[in-house]
Amino acid sequence: MRSHLIHVQSNSIKTTVNTILREWRDLWPGGLDEKEYSKLNLMAHCRHGALGYNYAKCSDCGHREWYASSCGDRHCPNCLGSRQAKWAENVCERLPDCPHFHVVFSLPCQVWQLFEDNYRIAAKLFFEVVAKTLKIFQRNNWGCHGGFFGVLHTWGSALNWHPHVHCLVSGGGIDLKTGRWRKARPNYLFPVKGMMKVFKALFIRGLEELDGCKEVVWPEGARTVEERRGWRQMLATRSWNIYSKETLGNTRAVVRYLARYTSRIAMSNQRILEVDEEERTVTFSWKDYKDGGRRKEMTLPGAKFIRRFVRHLVPEGLRRIRYYGWLARGKAPLQDVPGAPLEKVGERAAEPNRPDCPGCGATDWEYGAFYQANQDARRCVSAIPRFSLGRAAAVP
Repeated sequence: MRSHLIHVQSNSIKTTVNTILREWRDLWPGGLDEKEYSKLNLMAHCRHGALGYNYAKCSDCGHREWYASSCGDRHCPNCLGSRQAKWAENVCERLPDCPHFHVVFSLPCQVWQLFEDNYRIAAKLFFEVVAKTLKIFQRNNWGCHGGFFGVLHTWGSALNWHPHVHCLVSGGGIDLKTGRWRKARPNYLFPVKGMMKVFKALFIRGLEELDGCKEVVWPEGARTVEERRGWRQMLATRSWNIYSKETLGNTRAVVRYLARYTSRIAMSNQRILEVDEEERTVTFSWKDYKDGGRRKEMTLPGAKFIRRFVRHLVPEGLRRIRYYGWLARGKAPLQDVPGAPLEKVGERAAEPNRPDCPGCGATDWEYGAFYQANQDARRCVSAIPRFSLGRAAAVP
């Protein structure tokens, strides 16, 4: 018998991450906590009606258009559009019109399991080490107090586990001696090999300081003090990768790229190519960076696809975006610094297109809610029928 396939169209809302979560609830992995199941529940019912409805009312003729409420969860691929545009706009309003550099700090695979089992602790250490590394080089190489921000990602294009931090570093800073703005070279940040050595040394030192922490779940092969000592020595021999490249005047493009992942995780609906309802598999596109960034297709069983998606859920309250140096001051961090560029990178979010009213053709709408999910979504989750946790499928 031929399997029934759903071929995803660009404007389809049927085969999305949200639909997969909703229709294949029996494939949700076991072992999650209550908050993680609540997040999956919210995403599963996003724009499906269970969270209520909003409406747009024509100001001229009173015609109403109803549409299902979105969940507003920061992991949801349905809810990223306006939020990511607003974030990009706010960041560009703070960045000075000067050269910028895109820097990516990656952890070696030998640390990945530790990170996954200790998300909060490892993320805190990762951000601290990245910030210390950049501040050391800004101080020693530029003699400046610099500014930058970082965004934490835990996934690769194939939905695999790959923790790394994207940083956008401004090419200049406040001179430590004079207090004036000091320009950096427009096409060169810092020696990458030097940064790698400092980054590695600081992270391994941080692991050593965690040695006596009872909250840490250590991976296989690092359960005892002696094993951890040997594990750290092994890590010191591994390559710790750092990517660094000037934005070449395309700072806004880099910010937009990072914005795509500030309001969702791991997988966009546009990457889903095919869903086989009978075989219960999902096919999606991914980039193979080991093969020159070529676009390829991957098919996974539904349970494995969901498990790979779920493992990237961010712990409650953890900030994946952090600002450092003078960039942490607010929207006008350099207004009192002599010689600092007053112009900003600047990018205004595009105004949403307002459709014509089918009744009178006007474009002036008033918006309201029969049930406002964005404010009370988490309270309404308890009212949504949940699957029995005993039916959860454990996925390797």
